[in-house]
Amino acid sequence: MKFDRKKRHVNCEKEDGYDYEVEVEGNTPMQLDGIVEDFLVRTRRLLLIGEIDETASTHICNYLQLFSLRKEPVYMYINSPGGCISSGYAIIDQMLACSCPVWTIVRGQAHSMGAMIAAFGQKGCRFATPNSSMMLHSMIIQSTRDYIEKNISMINYLEDDFRRKVAELSRRLRIDPKQLATDMHNTKWMSPKQAIKIGLIDGVWTPKMELKVNKGYAK
Repeated sequence: MKFDRKKRHVNCEKEDGYDYEVEVEGNTPMQLDGIVEDFLVRTRRLLLIGEIDETASTHICNYLQLFSLRKEPVYMYINSPGGCISSGYAIIDQMLACSCPVWTIVRGQAHSMGAMIAAFGQKGCRFATPNSSMMLHSMIIQSTRDYIEKNISMINYLEDDFRRKVAELSRRLRIDPKQLATDMHNTKWMSPKQAIKIGLIDGVWTPKMELKVNKGYAK
């Protein structure tokens, strides 16, 4: 987006009630990051985007702690190919510790750890947009054979711990632990309707539901 070299004041009065004034000079593009961040905080939205690592986990957990100071729902939008199990479960643990309900909305993809996080949203409040995809698979240990042999006790612990996590996940779904473990071993890909069938999510996110999130926050 390009602008004239002279200063311009752009007044934006939106239906959501925000009234923004942005000063533009030269060929500098309008900076909207601050406006978007303010909008997300006001509407209690969280964006879990991209790989789930320590940085993403810390960011999400910090905002969950802040938002939990009030009782209104938090809306977590997920578009992630997955990532680190420990970082993902740090998010899940913080979600479960929140005093406010955490809604999860898959928008794009929720694969691997992303799908597991989506499943731990408030029951009845787990959704996906119509063209999203979800995927669950078993744990992948990427290392050399020599390293695995030298650290067999750690590998055994990780495998046992993952089995416990799968059993816990199955209790949030409509599928028994053995079947879930088998499906994850074979890598289970799902559309929103297929994810609803096994209880990974509760419904399809609609435009009306999106508009409802904004209601009451136009102040």
